[in-house]
Amino acid sequence: MDAFAIDLTKVQDISNRLVDDSGCLRIVSARTLEGTTAQERLLFGVRQGVYSFPTDELCDFLRSRIEGRVAIEIGAGHGLLAKALSIPATDNRQQEDPELKAYYAQIGQPTVPYGENVEKLDATAAVAKYRPNVVIACWVTHRFDPARPHAGGSVSGVDEASIIESCDEYIFIGNELVHAHKPIWEMAHEKLTPRWLYSRAVNGSREFIATWRRSESSGA
Repeated sequence: MDAFAIDLTKVQDISNRLVDDSGCLRIVSARTLEGTTAQERLLFGVRQGVYSFPTDELCDFLRSRIEGRVAIEIGAGHGLLAKALSIPATDNRQQEDPELKAYYAQIGQPTVPYGENVEKLDATAAVAKYRPNVVIACWVTHRFDPARPHAGGSVSGVDEASIIESCDEYIFIGNELVHAHKPIWEMAHEKLTPRWLYSRAVNGSREFIATWRRSESSGA
């Protein structure tokens, strides 16, 4: 997703549809995004530090899956989704680190604007603190395994297999191409591709919601 491939003279700024009067990202209906292009969403996403667009439909879906259980969001970023769901928002907030901030400044991209409601906890610490039944993640990067370098990931990424073993249900929102190499695809899961999901990906593949349940993934 190369933001510098965008011709700014030909791509419309859609921020007036997606931010409020104070400049903060807001949740909109999927209908609001239907008329936007992938390039427009990429431009907005890069400028705002947004990867996955929270919508009313996504919030409704997640509320139906949580069903009153204890839930948290990891890698919550701006924290808007967790706020809408009234659940704790957590993130390791790594883009606040001076070295990473300098890197993003060098490539001309803003860092993620972490929300005031986003508690600085990595995924493992967040699960240990809140002991949730449901863990929600949007576009988080999995942990790099040197034994499987082809799978990519990050040394500071999430040990998703461990998260699955620590909760009843792990719900991940992502993009089929961007997240094609997650090791947890080898574990039993359910995958949905509703039309009302949107992200800043421009690769032409579908957005998805995938869920892993502890009993299914362990073979119980």
